[in-house]
Order: sequence, then structure tokens, then C-alpha cells
Amino acid sequence: MTELVARTHVKILMQFARLIFVATCLLACTATSADTRTVNDAVYSKAQAKVGEKLYADHCLLCHDKKYFRPVLKRWEGQSLSILFTVMSTSMPESNPGFLREKEYVDILAYILSLSRYAPGDIELDYQNGALDEIAVAARQRK
Repeated sequence: MTELVARTHVKILMQFARLIFVATCLLACTATSADTRTVNDAVYSKAQAKVGEKLYADHCLLCHDKKYFRPVLKRWEGQSLSILFTVMSTSMPESNPGFLREKEYVDILAYILSLSRYAPGDIELDYQNGALDEIAVAARQRK
């Protein structure tokens, strides 16, 4: 039994180290400009967030309650949304990192934005062709 616990701890530490490595590399390589869109610009749709809500319940809620991401997004302010997407898609779910399709990860990201009360728009959040590189995480603007 102790060997199983030790292996589990090593696995968790390795996943955490991978997450830190990816985040550090991406933070070093990404800069946002003044004309970059932000998560305040209605970058996801309500329908997409609804799909993400189901995926979140199935794959994320066990470890991350619904209030988990508010402080997380605060720490990511000024960074490209693609960094958060990459960290999520390479290290989550913890039990099987990278298990979901990219579309599913971006739907979960849309749901996370909705949980954090960013306004939805008419167009789905896109992950292809560097679209997430053009969107910066920013403090929520109250209207």
C-alpha cells in the first residue's frame, strides 16, 4: 500500500512540475499589446459555455469547485488566453492529462469565463490558428 501511495505522490509531483514548466515557458514567450482583445470582449457564446458546463462537471469539478478560477484568472491578467488553454490541455484532467479534445478544452474554458462572470457574445471561443493568442486575460469590467 505504501508503494502505491508513493507512486501516486510522484505522479502528482510530476504533473505539477510539467504544469509549472509549461506555464513558465509560455509566460516568457508571450506578451500582449495594447490593441489585443481581452476576455471582456464577449469572446465566447452562451451555448458554448453550456457545453463546457457539462464537460466541467464530468472532468473538472471533482478537483476544482466553481469558485476555483476567480483567483486563478486574476493571476493570469495580462497574459494570453492561449497560455491558460495550453496549461489546461496538457495537464488536465489530473488523472489523464490531454485526454479531452481541444474543442472540449476550449468549451470548458468558455464555461470558466462564464463562471467568472465575463459576458458572452454571439461567436464561440476559437482555439484554432492562434486565435487564443489574440485574447488577453483581464480583470472583469463591470457594466
